[in-house]
Amino acid sequence: MKKLTGALLLGLYAPTSLAQIADSVVLQEVTILDRRLFDKENAGSKETHVDSVILSEHQNHTLSEVLAQTTPIFIKSYGRGSMATASFRGTAPSHTQVLWNGMSVNSPMLGMVDFSLIPVYFMDELTLKHGVASTEDISGALGGSISMNNRPDWSNTLSGNVVIGGGSFSTTEDFAQINVGTSRFQSKTRAYYTYSKNDFPFLNNGVGDIDPVTGTVQYTRQRNEHASYRMYSVMQELYGKVTDRDILSLKGWAHISNRSLPRLNTFEGADNANINELEDRSYRFIASWDHLYAQGSITAGAGGNIQHLDYYLRNYVNGQGMIPAVYSVSKAVSLINHVQWMHDLSAKSSFRVRVNFNHHDVMSADSVKKTGYAKARDEILFYAGYYQQLGDRVNVRLSVRQDHVDDRFIPIIPSAGIDIKLLREHKVYLKAGITRNYHVPTLNDLYWQPGGNPSLRPEQGLQEEATLAWAQGIRKLVVETQLTGYYADITDWILWVPTFRQNWEPHNVKRVISRGLEVAVKVKGKIGPIDVTINSNYALTRSLNYGDKRTWGDESYGKQLVYIPVHSGNLFASATWKHYTLTYQYNSYSTRFTTTSNDLSERDYLYPYFMSNVFLSRKVDWKRFSLEPQVKVYNLLNERYRSVLGRPMPRRYYMVLLIFRFK
Repeated sequence: MKKLTGALLLGLYAPTSLAQIADSVVLQEVTILDRRLFDKENAGSKETHVDSVILSEHQNHTLSEVLAQTTPIFIKSYGRGSMATASFRGTAPSHTQVLWNGMSVNSPMLGMVDFSLIPVYFMDELTLKHGVASTEDISGALGGSISMNNRPDWSNTLSGNVVIGGGSFSTTEDFAQINVGTSRFQSKTRAYYTYSKNDFPFLNNGVGDIDPVTGTVQYTRQRNEHASYRMYSVMQELYGKVTDRDILSLKGWAHISNRSLPRLNTFEGADNANINELEDRSYRFIASWDHLYAQGSITAGAGGNIQHLDYYLRNYVNGQGMIPAVYSVSKAVSLINHVQWMHDLSAKSSFRVRVNFNHHDVMSADSVKKTGYAKARDEILFYAGYYQQLGDRVNVRLSVRQDHVDDRFIPIIPSAGIDIKLLREHKVYLKAGITRNYHVPTLNDLYWQPGGNPSLRPEQGLQEEATLAWAQGIRKLVVETQLTGYYADITDWILWVPTFRQNWEPHNVKRVISRGLEVAVKVKGKIGPIDVTINSNYALTRSLNYGDKRTWGDESYGKQLVYIPVHSGNLFASATWKHYTLTYQYNSYSTRFTTTSNDLSERDYLYPYFMSNVFLSRKVDWKRFSLEPQVKVYNLLNERYRSVLGRPMPRRYYMVLLIFRFK
């Protein structure tokens, strides 16, 4: 640990003599980082590339867990197997745009993504684009965007793996992947299945009895009942080199999940009352053509995203059995098409033009309450960017985005960024960017029954950020550090609030200011005979409500938005010696408020918590095969915590995996 701490300090202050790197692997890593940090196409932009070691260690996890444990994104989770949404830089879930191989997978109805439904096993690359950088991909990402990508391995002929797992609360996790191909054709098939009864024990502080003798409140131990979940998923990828310059690809992804939603821990009704079930079915596909030529590339793609969301709430009625109180069925169909042209004007200048043509159909109906709506939305999204390298120490990016949504033009979204290499002999960079951004209301915001508000205005904001980044090779270690400050002034923020009619309606908040600080430190390489990977993040997030006092009251003005922690941090540390790998994970969150006035009563806030996980594995190689048993301990210190009010979370629990690989 002392060596590691010294390496981190030297990465900040090492003189030129320490920058001489003898190890060619370290030199290659530093060169890759240099190209990534000083790239004219991404000038002024902050990107986070999640390390392949992290993805490998989390292959039995969902995307929500990886984001919460290894990135500065805050994940609001309703519990194991339940909905998990993202808050990127203190923004709302709909302000995080999610792309799968360039295609948006956000629901046009809800505007957001449930990250608990996305298995890490199904992605080869994971990239975060913070704030300003997101406008290079899509508009409306007031917090940022997340890209999941799949890639072919043209050198592969036959490879694959099988993962079998089991653990606490009757949990089963099974995965399988097979890759076959030649230098001209590749096929990758992945399948995933998980089930959990999810009946962990907990001490229920929401319901108690007063001891008649002592007068103290006695809480009872319960199990998390009606909380089981079952998920199936399959992905197929096909790639073909038609010529040396033309690649065709077809990708399909189907996912089905059935989840029983546990009741709040304050519920004191009958066991056969308030039975909630949620069924998600999604079918996604994308076909693309990539043409490469000496000065650039042309890409065209067409895809679809079909999402079904069915929710049932049932109660037992004497003489009639289980009767639905809510029977809601929703379907969203998105057709997404794009054409893109990238061209190098010279060795130091280039441009990119992209056009999207999208169509969305949404239908939502509740057969019990006799409410619902059916609406469509058409989008034409245009982007143009120009990139220039000035000398060998400055990059400049200028871009503009013009969207046409629902038969009207959204105001032009300009964006600009600059990179400056501060020291010629060291890889130290200053990156600064500014952008305008707009987010149109979702179809639920406008038309949901009851409560939709057709008069909502689009959210709009001005975002600014600056990053100081440096990469340093120290002996056999590569150290990368980034320090980022950001500021976003967003007007007409959309927020759902309760009304006197006993339902919720969305309204535009006059103003929300989100500002903060992000610190990221990564270390990768060797310490003696040990291979190490360290990834750490800290985020200071102030997301403040400056809405109209006449609407929100003096108590809420200038206060932190609900559920957003001011301080959060995480650490991922993995060490491999010979065939053994030990991984430690830590993440923590400060106090989170559940009322707009930031009350500190026991009922209205979520206390800070600190979470630790430990993984241990041993790999055995034999010719073209390998076997790797893994033991994973979650909540190592048996922390008692809450992520959402009224939702219990498990104490310490375990998972055992057996991974078989062949190539």
